[in-house]
Order: sequence, then structure tokens, then C-alpha cells
Amino acid sequence: MSKTTYISISSQKGGVGKTTINVLAASVFHFLANQKVAVIDCDYPQHSLEGMRNGDLEQLENNPQRAAEFEALDRQAYPVVACEVKDALDIAQQMEGQFDLVFIDTPGTINVPGIIELWKQTDYIFIPVEADKLSISATLTYASVLQQFIMGQPDSRLKQFYAFWNKHIKSEKQDFYTRTEEVFAAQGIPFLQSRVEQSVNYKKEGMRSTMFPLGKEYMRLGISSLVEEMARIIFPDAAAATAPEDAAAPNEAL
Repeated sequence: MSKTTYISISSQKGGVGKTTINVLAASVFHFLANQKVAVIDCDYPQHSLEGMRNGDLEQLENNPQRAAEFEALDRQAYPVVACEVKDALDIAQQMEGQFDLVFIDTPGTINVPGIIELWKQTDYIFIPVEADKLSISATLTYASVLQQFIMGQPDSRLKQFYAFWNKHIKSEKQDFYTRTEEVFAAQGIPFLQSRVEQSVNYKKEGMRSTMFPLGKEYMRLGISSLVEEMARIIFPDAAAATAPEDAAAPNEAL
């Protein structure tokens, strides 16, 4: 049995926040849940995750106080490996057994050589969805591809894929969300209960750090419940498959 679980937080609709969720989930699992995490950024050519890591490294180099804070964590940052999709599968296979979780950030299009083969070697795919018709339509199309060409194929290890609400606005009428979930359910597409809220906090430097744990003040935005729900799926046999409620209890996770 594989010791490494491969996860992709992906979408066929740009701007839905997949890269941000990749960073947040990877950081929570690595820094707060004590999982050994790696990230493969094959969202070529922008390589946003690699850009975030380079920005974090530059900050540590130019800010002695921030560098001291990182040193005090007494935990190395997870590796971020940038590549093209055609090379991602080989890199992922080289990571087998070396990490608990490998997050793979993929391009927002299916028209990339090697993407189908890469998805086939992913254990779980989580799809962020916005409450707009274009996002929902793109997700339904993406799910159809996963159902027809990935799930259940002899050479596929994909166990399941899940949609979840991102950029959720509490003040809006919730009927739209409920009706959408019913449409997805009718087509056999699982929808997570977690809803990650829309917030200006995502633009803050500390929110999307690849080298520091996510602060307690941001957990209330639905990120904690999302990671808890992901953990129950990824580690179904764990006695306490939950993510931490705050940054002060890293050893209580999972």
C-alpha cells in the first residue's frame, strides 16, 4: 500500500482560488498537523506557488525579525517543486514514500499533454466552486471528464473527487447554493459541507505564506472545517482525523 497520498485542488475555471487553497491546506497539514508535505507546482507558465515561495524566501533574507520567527518554528518549510505537467508524474513518483501528502497544483485547462495521466495517479481531487454560473458549468464539465476517463479505470488510483464552495458570501441568499448542491448530487458529484468564506484577508501577506503556519485569526474563515473534512477523507482509518482549531495545538491534529 502506498505511504504517500497525492492530492490535487484543481479546477477548469480560472480565478476560483485553487492555488490559494493549495497553499492554505498544505500549510495547515504540514505546520499544524505535523504531516510531511510536498507541493508540485505544474501550473505552467505562471507557477504561482513557486512565485509565493520565492517571495517568502526574499522576505526572510531581507527581514531579520521574520527570519528569526521562522527559525523559532523549528520546522523546515515543505518543498515546492515547479515543473511542466509532462514532468510532474515522474517527480510525483520520485516522492513516493518520502512524504505523507503531496499537493499538486495543475493548470486550469484540460488541453495540456499529460494531464489525464497525472490525474489518474492522484488519490483525491478537491474542486473549489464559486457561486456563479460559469464556475458551476466548468465544474460540471470537469467532473464529467473525471467520471468518464479517470474514475474506475484500471490504471487509475483516483478514489474520489469532491466539490466545495470557495469565496462563499454569507450575506447572500443560500437558496442558490442549496439548489446547486442538489444538481451536483443528482449527477453523482459529492459536495463537501465546508464553505470557505470570501474575505479581504486573502490579500494579506501572512495569509498565503508557504513558510509559516496559518494564523489562528484566519481559521474562522472556513479553512479549519475544510481541512478537517479533507482529513477525514484522506485518513479514514485514523482515530482522530481532525485538523487543529488553532496554531497553538499542532500535535493534536490528525
